[in-house]
Parts: sequence; C-alpha cells; structure tokens
Amino acid sequence: MEFRQLKYFIAVAEELHFGRAAESLHLSQPALSKQIQALEDSLEIQLLERTKHWVRLTAAGQKFLETARRILRDVEEGIQVTRQVADGQIGKVRIGLTEATLFCLGASILRGRREYPQVDLILVSGGTEAHVESLRTHQIDIGFVYLPIREPALQVDLLYEENYVAALPTAHRLAKQKQIPLQALADEPLIFYPRSLAPVLYANFIKSCEQAGFVPNVVQEAELAQTRLGLAATGAGITFVLEDMQNLTAKGIVYRPLIGDFPRLKLALARRQTETSPVVLEFLKVLKTIALSTQK
Repeated sequence: MEFRQLKYFIAVAEELHFGRAAESLHLSQPALSKQIQALEDSLEIQLLERTKHWVRLTAAGQKFLETARRILRDVEEGIQVTRQVADGQIGKVRIGLTEATLFCLGASILRGRREYPQVDLILVSGGTEAHVESLRTHQIDIGFVYLPIREPALQVDLLYEENYVAALPTAHRLAKQKQIPLQALADEPLIFYPRSLAPVLYANFIKSCEQAGFVPNVVQEAELAQTRLGLAATGAGITFVLEDMQNLTAKGIVYRPLIGDFPRLKLALARRQTETSPVVLEFLKVLKTIALSTQK
C-alpha cells in the first residue's frame, strides 16, 4: 500500500465516480482504476463495488475510508509540526539572564514569546561565570554574559556596552550635583560587587579609582543591585548600578552619571559552538533584536 493510493481511494469514495475523481486528481481514469485495484490487492479486501453505471463502497470500504482519512490527517499534522520544529517554532529554550538584563529585558522577552506560542521559554537569573558553566554543562541554551570570557566552546556575540551610574542617598552632599567626578568618591564609603563574583570587573574598578588618585574604600559587598541600593539608602555608602537600571524604584536613592574612566560592561549573547537546535538558533535572533532595540 502506498500513501498516494489512500488519496486516490478517498477521492473515488467521495465522488463515487471514477471519471470525476480522476479529473480532480489530474489522472487518467485507467491509471486511477489501476491504482485502486493495486490498493485492494495489497489489502486483499474489496473496497469498492463497481459496474459500468455506478460505484459504491463495500462495508469494508466504508470502514477503510475512515481509516484513510485519519491517516492522511495525522500525516498532514505531523508534516506541519515537523516544519514548525525545523523553523524553530516549537521546542524549549533556556535563557540565562544577568540581574540587569532580567530587569530591563525580561518583560520584552516574554512579550516576544507571544509570536512563538509553542516555545517553552525558561528564564534563569545568574552571573556571567554561572552562565558560562551552565552553557558548558547544557543547563541553559543561551546566556547573557559580560565580556571578557575565555571559553572556546562558546560562540559569543557582542551586543553593546553598558555604563554605570552612582546611586546615593537623596540627602548626600553629592546628590546636589548633576554629575559626579570619580575623584569625588575618594573619601566616600563604597558598596560594590563581591570580588569573587566578578573578578575582572572588580579589578578594573580598583584600577579606575587608583588612576583617579585614590584607593577605594569598599565597606560592603553585595551581589544583588537591590541589596546594594538598600544599603545605600540607609547611608552605608555609595553604590553603582548599570545605567539601564535607573528606573529601578529605590526609596531614598538618586542616580547620578559618573565623570571619569569608570569601568563599562560589554554585554554579549553566548551559546555553544555546536548548537544546532532550530528553536535555540531562532530565539538567538529574537534576543538580539530585543536587546539592541532597547539601545535605540
């Protein structure tokens, strides 16, 4: 039995006329009759009764018509799903977001998912080193990371650079200034990331302060921006957040641009070099579009 023979049989069963069925299938009537006979021979069942004047289904033919229609429907649905999978419309994508990208891009990513209703999207928050390890061990598929990273197994695409701003209590003397020179922080208690979380960023922060003529007085370290902002609001010190996070509501805090050679972060998207999943590669393009649109 061949797949095309099912289509031929359905056409004849619906028309109950070989001539009209052959015309709808763009076949000659003898060729259609030959295919129906071959189908019956392969099944060893008579599906149709025919004379020179009429055609009708046998009881077995009526039952087989239901089966043939179901098979064709299942195949057509299967082909559609297969095409959607190949086009990246169906599947699972696990995305690693940094704290800043979760805050700034999370909602946009979830809105973008509406165009892919059959994609199971999982968002995971973490730092660059955690995302690199999760990519290496196949715990996530795409990661927002900050450069530099050294992992030859990853494909890394730079998106843009992000600036830091100072976050300080509204009552602080420097809050009256529209911009804060880096050297103005020389005698201030500062709150920063833990060295272990971002060793390169921490080293560049120390270097920038030293180039401005002072050694930074880091009195507190905290991984999360919300925690650092909370500490700053109590008067524990001045902290820093990425420019995109200035809309983060923090009572008693004001944000001010920094003047000077303060570290900038290079945001990138990382994936495995060997990644072949259509849905992952499709969503990589979606994430690039969303991230870059925020910079326009």
